[in-house]
Amino acid sequence: MKVLTKCPEPVKRGAVYCPICTHTVEAEVVTVKKATFVRPGQKCARCHASLDAGYVLHLAQAA
Repeated sequence: MKVLTKCPEPVKRGAVYCPICTHTVEAEVVTVKKATFVRPGQKCARCHASLDAGYVLHLAQAA
């Protein structure tokens, strides 16, 4: 029997600001408690730069 030690993180789609090309692109966003951040390892759809340092601008979810 497999025992889960940690709950899986909920992944959602959101608008993320790319600091390299200065555009807003859609990417996967992880929410942990009240903090939201970009899921590590994603690339910008426009310039193919890493979005690890990107800002989450908009996350569509109910209040």
